[in-house]
Amino acid sequence: MKLAIADPPYLGRAVRWYGEGGCGDGYGKNQADNHPEAHLWDNPDTHKDLVKTLNENYDAWAIAMSVHSLSTYLEVVDTESRNGIRVGVWHKPSSYPSGSRIGNYWEPVLFSIPKSRRGRDSGNSVKDFLSCPPLRSNFVGAKPQEWTDWVLSILGYIEGDTVDDLFKGSGAVSEGIIKKRENK
Repeated sequence: MKLAIADPPYLGRAVRWYGEGGCGDGYGKNQADNHPEAHLWDNPDTHKDLVKTLNENYDAWAIAMSVHSLSTYLEVVDTESRNGIRVGVWHKPSSYPSGSRIGNYWEPVLFSIPKSRRGRDSGNSVKDFLSCPPLRSNFVGAKPQEWTDWVLSILGYIEGDTVDDLFKGSGAVSEGIIKKRENK
């Protein structure tokens, strides 16, 4: 099967973390990376188009997002489609402090899982949540190995599947995919 993991710039945060002039203090200060088209990801339609692209090109997929963009994604997923749609939770017990009064200690992950990988006979049981700290790095949003392992488990990854990391970012997810393959 062809699987994809998408960890795009989060809706409403793309220019701040990835665009020129982001973070309010000018380009480069506290930014994860710079992408000339980061502003496109601050448009909800770009995220909706991502779902359509994933449905057209992959058998199963996962999308990482902020809690603020979950409603945008749920507007376009087809719960009656060929794939079962699930929302998982990544609980970050030691998350970075935010500027908000309400702490940001969890992130939703949207999964599209084909019927053949949903039943108990298709592999070990896996929880729909993960509790682990974020990867401590200079790259905002870098995912830890546990996160990548969890996502691949929910997608039902087995040897022989292809997995595309659609947003390379820090490279942590791509490295996690390689480590998962080597441990099989």
